[in-house]
Amino acid sequence: MSILCVGQLVADIVVRSVDRLPAAGRADLVDQIEIIAGGCAANTASVLAKLGAPTTVGGLIGMDRFGDTIVADLNECGVDTSGIRRNAQTRTTAVVVLVDNAGERSFLYREGGNEAFTSDMVDDSALALATIMHIGGVMKLTSLDTLDLLSRARRAGCSTSLDTDWDVHGSWSTRLAPLLPFVDYLMTNEEEGAMVTGQSEPECIGQALLKSGPKVVVVKCGATGSVLITRDGAQRYATHPVAVQDTTCAGDSFAGGFLMGCYEGWDLDRCMRLASAAGALCTTDISHRAIHNRHQVEKLYEL
Repeated sequence: MSILCVGQLVADIVVRSVDRLPAAGRADLVDQIEIIAGGCAANTASVLAKLGAPTTVGGLIGMDRFGDTIVADLNECGVDTSGIRRNAQTRTTAVVVLVDNAGERSFLYREGGNEAFTSDMVDDSALALATIMHIGGVMKLTSLDTLDLLSRARRAGCSTSLDTDWDVHGSWSTRLAPLLPFVDYLMTNEEEGAMVTGQSEPECIGQALLKSGPKVVVVKCGATGSVLITRDGAQRYATHPVAVQDTTCAGDSFAGGFLMGCYEGWDLDRCMRLASAAGALCTTDISHRAIHNRHQVEKLYEL
């Protein structure tokens, strides 16, 4: 059995450090420019595979060099890419990630395969082999019948997980609310959760979302940690002090750590501690490159 991560597959063009854009017609020096596999599903799948979980990814990319990069990077991390669909008429979704000297990032996003990805591109056979199905970046998957996919996953016996991402179209609760009764583990962050619920405090965001159906809600709060909300109450978790270089993949790495614990059958407290360590460690290098194996992450959360 495996974890199936479906959703956003993106070619990330990462540029750092960028504290301001150069004046028109001028050039500034930067430390690093790289093209790597990104997107919520790809990032979480990569971290899960490096933590030791058998992991498959599903999504839609083009028959282009950006798509080739995504497949190569995922394979290098040990992810099963057999669930990825490729289409010559579809361009791979791409994003320019501008990382400043504090490790914070801004994005320039070009739509592509993510917006054309549909639920029939996920085979029932893949769901039958999965213990957990995680949908990464649902708010940008505008052609996906997410309700159908979640329903099929439930019928196949999967636990279901969903991470929100920023909604560039502004649909927020209209898109998310019908899905929540079919979600076991819902992950969001303070900004996205506030847009969905109208609440500002993480505990209030979590309680509002919990009323709509999920068994567990996790609100990621960046440098201040995270909050676990269940019907038994709310629990805050601090992050780990690390030398931050790039926060691009922190939330997806957090999700990977949390789902790894769920896959292992751990209690939620232990899942959150592994998630917090994975999210923090990720920020010490570009994307999720600082994460190499499970022992390394577990060593951090046991400090």
